[in-house]
Amino acid sequence: MKSLFRNICLAVLGLLGAAAFTACGEDETSDGGLDLYYASIVDIGPSMLFNSDAPTWYGPTPSEFAITAITLNDAVITSESFAINSTTGVVSITHTENLEPGVYKLTVSCLSGGVRHTFKDIFTVHMSPATPEALELSSPTLEIPYAELETSEAKVTVTPVGESVSIQSYSLVQPEGAEYFAISLAGEVTLNADFKGEVMPGNYPLPITVKTYAGEMTYEGLLTGRITSEPLSVSYPTSSGRIEAGLSFLGTTPTLKGSPDEVAWAIRQVRPGEGSPETDLIKIDPATGVISVDEGNDLQVGAVYTLDLTVTNSFGSTDFDGAYTLTVVDYIEPIDASSFAYDPVEAIQGGEFKAEKRSGFVGDEAVFAFGTLPAAVEGQLTIDQATGAVSAAKGHSIPLGDYEIPVVASNLKGQAETTLRLTVGENPYYFTTISYGNNLGLTPAENYASQFRCPTSGDLTSLQLTPTTDAKPGTQLTWSIAIKHQCSGTLIDSQTGVISPKGFKAGNGGLILVTATAGKGQVGETSVTVPVFFSFIQAVSGVTIHYTPFVFQVNPRTGGTSAAPTVEGVDPSLFAIDYRRTFNYYNIAGPHTDGQPSVAGSLMNIVWSSYYTSIGSATVNTGSKDPVSYYSNSSRLSSALCYVDPTTKALVVNPNKWVDGNGVAANGAMIGQMTFVTDGNSGNVSNGSQVFPIWIWFDEKF
Repeated sequence: MKSLFRNICLAVLGLLGAAAFTACGEDETSDGGLDLYYASIVDIGPSMLFNSDAPTWYGPTPSEFAITAITLNDAVITSESFAINSTTGVVSITHTENLEPGVYKLTVSCLSGGVRHTFKDIFTVHMSPATPEALELSSPTLEIPYAELETSEAKVTVTPVGESVSIQSYSLVQPEGAEYFAISLAGEVTLNADFKGEVMPGNYPLPITVKTYAGEMTYEGLLTGRITSEPLSVSYPTSSGRIEAGLSFLGTTPTLKGSPDEVAWAIRQVRPGEGSPETDLIKIDPATGVISVDEGNDLQVGAVYTLDLTVTNSFGSTDFDGAYTLTVVDYIEPIDASSFAYDPVEAIQGGEFKAEKRSGFVGDEAVFAFGTLPAAVEGQLTIDQATGAVSAAKGHSIPLGDYEIPVVASNLKGQAETTLRLTVGENPYYFTTISYGNNLGLTPAENYASQFRCPTSGDLTSLQLTPTTDAKPGTQLTWSIAIKHQCSGTLIDSQTGVISPKGFKAGNGGLILVTATAGKGQVGETSVTVPVFFSFIQAVSGVTIHYTPFVFQVNPRTGGTSAAPTVEGVDPSLFAIDYRRTFNYYNIAGPHTDGQPSVAGSLMNIVWSSYYTSIGSATVNTGSKDPVSYYSNSSRLSSALCYVDPTTKALVVNPNKWVDGNGVAANGAMIGQMTFVTDGNSGNVSNGSQVFPIWIWFDEKF
């Protein structure tokens, strides 16, 4: 029987990563009569938190657990990062930010059968670096012919080098609007099948970001994506130009659609217009495609020439007929610097704007470009080369302040520079917070969710809730609500944001999402959405259970433990409670789908499936409480998504469990029914009295 018990205890635990049992028995370092078993922890790194499973044992029931020694790579150390629950033997690991990578071993003692037993190196923790030492690629280049974009199966595989915490996700750093490539959770880089828009040929550096449960790192200079093609199209900022007879001409730089490798430009033919003599004076720069004519030419006034070009690159050669037209005139007006100016622009942060040059500009064939821009506006502004219009798109991130934007106008007879004075001021509609406070005495109120414990069920319109915001004084806000859980009939004043709650159910909770919008329809329009929670918990079977706060705000990456509830009307030693049924998740600011575990594609369905995978089950039971039950996971607590601690009745959320298959963490709220008994018979807790006493609000900001 002892051997059989050992075999059972050696079952692998599903956790953050792999785990294996270590044990000390009577033939090792204990004082005899007790075998103790812990799982070795092998996937934890800096900044991660961890609560172990309770140990299993063979022999008299152990108690009064204590850590008596800690080693790092077999050298004795002291550390406040490790603690043990004296009653359960559960080991907690916290404050890991500065823990060195390596193997930590804990010597644990406990009391069993009236004897103090000591188990040397019984608990092992393999602390890993937060991110891999390096990445290894199957190829430094992912090359895809433009003609095969619809059918290509080309890929490059990324493999981490060196030990690290398990990789949660990969991502590629790409310019906004040019996310041509994608990387899978397995580290395979391919063409991005979800990209909407035209994929442009070119060579694209692809920095790779690796995110683990302990941190992230971006690796640069390893991979280049190449969309290859022969020259596909040619465009000049203006497809025609004018030259003053006898003077030189230098055109603008064209844009080529096609691979940029070994590009060569050539004039295939110069076609004179009607009545225009032939000429061989028009040239093209073979490297840049810029059209030019030397000074002192004898081109006749009124002559018109159309240029047919041939462009060649590493992948082919293409003819472009009528790519450029040049007209000879008797006079080109030089740029008058005194006529070149912009009116000052007052913009708001994030608000789009467009600044045209002042009317009365003098100068023919002008081309406009920026001078040396201030660093803060680099990449935020664009200029129309033909008109000189300067603009910024909505959502730009130019910081508040005053800027001088140099603009240069050039033509064949010279250039002039002027300054556009740009002021980026505060967005009058910008705000970030909404708070309704709470009626639980929690201070400061802004540190807690807006939450209200309601005294009665039914019509609660007498409980009117007034918001505060950080919107600027005098800002008109428009308010609306979305009812998520219970609260049917709850109203909001669209002008003041005052909520009149209604429609609660005894023993349950409520959730609405409140949205306030400032500057509706205006440049700088800003909207903020926040949850408001309610709880209607009266005595059930003579027992009152009050969590304070009843909204447990927790970071799904790190997990945590809620406050213990106040329980009245029962002997605490006879009170047992556990999650039971009706688990609802409501998305707040994430990409996930609302619903219960049975809803395909919902976050609850995803995390339920992950739980069953972690315990080695091929079947996912979406109707089961097991993923969130203490009693279903008492020997593997680290596998649970969350559970109620049987001693304190506090709610424990395990780290990195509420995460989808793409590594995106929950940003929303979950409520589930719990059942309880008052006779000490925890085996019957699933049939106990019913209550919804606590919300979990997941957000990585907590």
